[in-house]
Amino acid sequence: MSTRADGDFHIEQPHAALDATRRSFVDLPWTMLDEVHGTGVLEVTVPGEHDGRVGDALVTDLAGVVLGAWVGDCAPVAFASANGRVGVAHAGWRGLEAGVLQATAAAVGVDGGPVVAVLGSCIHPCCYEFGDADLDRLVARFGPSARSTTLDGRPAFDLPAAVKAAVAEVGIVLDDRSSCTGCDATRWYSHRARADRGRQVLAVWKEAA
Repeated sequence: MSTRADGDFHIEQPHAALDATRRSFVDLPWTMLDEVHGTGVLEVTVPGEHDGRVGDALVTDLAGVVLGAWVGDCAPVAFASANGRVGVAHAGWRGLEAGVLQATAAAVGVDGGPVVAVLGSCIHPCCYEFGDADLDRLVARFGPSARSTTLDGRPAFDLPAAVKAAVAEVGIVLDDRSSCTGCDATRWYSHRARADRGRQVLAVWKEAA
């Protein structure tokens, strides 16, 4: 996963600038989507396919291509299956509620053997104040662990806990490697905590044997 030091991966910038940043980070063909907090999963069958198209998750069998989920506070989740497929998903609370992680897991192929899911850095409940009505609905959907409080005691949504619950629904144990994008302004961009324009990326690729 990139940090501020690796540059801005926001898709809404001149393509030449974005591509230079991406190639500096991983020098392979990239695909990143125009993320819309939905459940659309696209399969990359040739290098660079679907770059800039609308969707929130990517999967591929190919080696040597990068799948990127660019985020400011939403959860980026990488998938790898024993069947050789890899994937990445952008999961904000709306996409999470709609089932983007389950859709990505299905596209990677949970029936093809064990699947690993890894959570990159996202906003944590300490910095994620949430409205009561939406929070109550998400807690009903993902369980009581999704309810938390901010550092100053306000109602909060625990995004990592909800991600863990979502992938558990399809039999996947989450490897949570996240830290809070809201807390660490040195390493991470955060739209919620600081109204940052920049975005980091979780990049996933498979190397040739």
